[in-house]
Amino acid sequence: MVLLQLMAVAQTNGSMPVGAFITATDDAPSWLSSSGEFAFGFQPLEYKDHFLLSIWYAKIPEKTIVWYANGDNPAPRESKVELRGDSGLVLTDPQGNLIWSSGSLQVERSIKETLGWRDLM
Repeated sequence: MVLLQLMAVAQTNGSMPVGAFITATDDAPSWLSSSGEFAFGFQPLEYKDHFLLSIWYAKIPEKTIVWYANGDNPAPRESKVELRGDSGLVLTDPQGNLIWSSGSLQVERSIKETLGWRDLM
């Protein structure tokens, strides 16, 4: 229920609150850009227990990926990407170990611009 409310925030005003997260599952939701052109979330890979954290075109049937994080180390099922106030976007495995983070402000800024998020925090 809380995740559905967070999705509504993302879709109505182009911003995400600190603490918003997505878990890597087959039916994981995505965060839409304010324009609805792009989506951010997990895409399942051919070996079903791993996912790619990515941005893709949301308005076409094929999910054409335009950006992805950490392609050499895909996220296992039940991994989580979370928006944290102190460290931006953080991807952790099911045990809470760090897989990837937006780290540099440039990466985070690029993601925000692509998704059209006016206020990521």
